[in-house]
Amino acid sequence: MKNKKKGFSFGGSFGTGYASIIMVFVIITLTVLAALSISVVGSKTVLDERSFEHIAEYYDAENRANKVLMSIDEAAFEAAESGLFMTFEENAAQIEGVTVVKCPEGYTASWSEKVSEKLSLSCAVTVFSEPEQHGNRRYEVTEWDTVAGGSADTHINVWDGTF
Repeated sequence: MKNKKKGFSFGGSFGTGYASIIMVFVIITLTVLAALSISVVGSKTVLDERSFEHIAEYYDAENRANKVLMSIDEAAFEAAESGLFMTFEENAAQIEGVTVVKCPEGYTASWSEKVSEKLSLSCAVTVFSEPEQHGNRRYEVTEWDTVAGGSADTHINVWDGTF
């Protein structure tokens, strides 16, 4: 009887070619995932920078709007101190960009501040001619909203079907 020596085998059906193909596939997959990760991080950085720019533009517009509001409040204070509240309309109309309209409570002052090419901050306050009737407040903010397109939306009346 002859002794047959059996060689060491990995199961017979898998050779070194299959292991090499699987290894190449794993390396390609990991390389693609790494490239996608780098791409996502880069696009997120650009988006963050745009977001920070937008926030800075908005706060700049809000600061300008608050300065206008402060000028309107000063005009209301001066008019209340003088005893002739009608002088408020003249003083407030001299503030750049402010439109003053008489209303039952006193006057409504409105203005707009540009945030960006596509967005603006629309502001309006009602200045009371008799602050005592409104809890000693000189004014009330009635509008402080961002508006697309750089101007306030105009609402149209739609017929509701009634006569």
